[in-house]
Formats: sequence, C-alpha cells, structure tokens
Amino acid sequence: MSEERAQILEMLVAGRVTVEQAAQLLQAIDAPSSPALQGTTGAVPEAGRQRRRDGRSDDFLASLTAEELIALHDRGMSGAYVEQMRATGLNGLRVKDLIKLHDNGITPHFVLDLQEAGLADLTRDQLIKLFCHGVNADYVRAMYALGLTGATPDQLVRMFDHGVDAAFVREMHALGYTDLTPARWVSLRDDGVEGDDPAEDDE
Repeated sequence: MSEERAQILEMLVAGRVTVEQAAQLLQAIDAPSSPALQGTTGAVPEAGRQRRRDGRSDDFLASLTAEELIALHDRGMSGAYVEQMRATGLNGLRVKDLIKLHDNGITPHFVLDLQEAGLADLTRDQLIKLFCHGVNADYVRAMYALGLTGATPDQLVRMFDHGVDAAFVREMHALGYTDLTPARWVSLRDDGVEGDDPAEDDE
C-alpha cells in the first residue's frame, strides 16, 4: 500500500475525515500526477507513524476500494461502525454483509449482547432473523435459564413467534411439563395442555 493511501485510511479510522472524504482522496491518488494529500498529510503524520509502530492499522479498512468506501458512505455507515462490528468477532464479513446488517438495524451492541447471552458464532442472516423477529438477548437469557440451553437461533425465533415466553414456561413447569424440546414447547403453546402427558416428550 502506498504511503498516501495508508495515511488516508488512518485519518478515516481516527475520525479526521469522513468516509466520503476518504473515498474522494483515494480516487484522487489513483489519478495520474495528483497530489491527493496536499494540505492534509500534515494533519496526522505523527498519529499515523504511531499507529504503524503499534501495529494497530486496520487491514480491513486498508483493503477497501474507493467504490466500497462510497457504498459505505451512501448507507450512512461510519468507519467507527465498521470497526465496532468487526470487533465483535464478525471478521469474515464483507462490505456487502456490513451494509445488509446496517440496513436491517443491527448494531454492535445487539451482537455483543447476544454473544454474552450464549449465542456465539452467529451468521449475518441469523442476526438479521433474530432482530427482525424481535428475539433479543433478554429472551435468550430467559429461555436458557429455564433449561433450553440447546435451543438454536431458528428454534428461539420459532418459540418467540408462537408466544413461548418465560412466563408460559414457568407456568407449565408448575404443572409438571419439564425438559421439553423447543418443538414440543411450541406444540404445547399452540394446542394447550388438555390431553397432554407431562412426562411425554418428542425428539
């Protein structure tokens, strides 16, 4: 990477330029004989050198093209959002994945909260599905605390959609319904308790 490109991306990470400004600067240095950083390089030379000495430059941002930076800007995404999303552990995400997550309202806090609740290694589509169906970390914690620690993201969404909440599970526990699978909880919620055998479970 050229020194000029590195400095532009360092300014973006530091918040000294916007995504749009960074994209314009990157486009400028790609043009023949264009002093892209004239009047700007002096703003962060020491900060840039320090960042490189510390080895903290963001390889992901450094790999983005001007077109990708423009795409991020057009969606209202900042460099901080990109860094925070990647800091959650979602390092395999591409620009189009980040855009889709952002467009669906997924925040770094939402991702971290789910991870702390016990849902690790979630994919882009799983995050979007959980969020769009209203399944948050509080619901996950409540279900796991009631013994459903093996419930997958899809199963949690199905239970939530069918009204299987903590109050219902506790009520059924009091009636003797325990250790049921997610599918059984959904059936119990949909069909009621009449005629059901509390000891019976399905796979």
